[in-house]
Amino acid sequence: MRGAMATPTRTLLLVDCDPHTEATLCKSLHRLGIATATLQRDQGDTSLDVIALIVELDQFESPDLLARARVSGLPIIALSHHETLSQIQCAMRMGATAMLNKPITQSSVYTTLMMAQGLRNRLTVLENTNEDLSTKLQARHLIAKAVARLMIDCTIDEHEAFERIRTLSMKLNQSIESICQDIECHTQLMRRRS
Repeated sequence: MRGAMATPTRTLLLVDCDPHTEATLCKSLHRLGIATATLQRDQGDTSLDVIALIVELDQFESPDLLARARVSGLPIIALSHHETLSQIQCAMRMGATAMLNKPITQSSVYTTLMMAQGLRNRLTVLENTNEDLSTKLQARHLIAKAVARLMIDCTIDEHEAFERIRTLSMKLNQSIESICQDIECHTQLMRRRS
């Protein structure tokens, strides 16, 4: 590994960069107080505390590292000589949240890094929100079954059945979905016994 700096807390990983580009980026990033490490063809130390990756599109040969970076939610910056539609599309397919074009300047490195981190943070929030909403949507049928079960068993209307579930949820400090799951399990046990 070339270009490693002693400060392990803020390391930016340079992936598949040519030597000239690597030297330019190291100089710019060190001025910003950011350590750098390099990796070529998926070979090198990936145990560092990496804050982001800069990946050179024109020489890209590290698909395994990029896949791990995407799963980890790290900001990925695509680096290219050309600002063409095909390069932008390639960067997006790779999971890049920003693009850095050559020639590289100190201000463009800083701006691109901040943009990549900001967009990655926003994407993470949106992905988490989407996952939560998906979980709630999947639980809708469970809630409907539990409400229907209470309506039949207790001869009450839909509003009263849901209110009982909601009250029990607050009283037991459990989610509504958890209460409905318990009602469903209890109903299945009662059916087996009869």
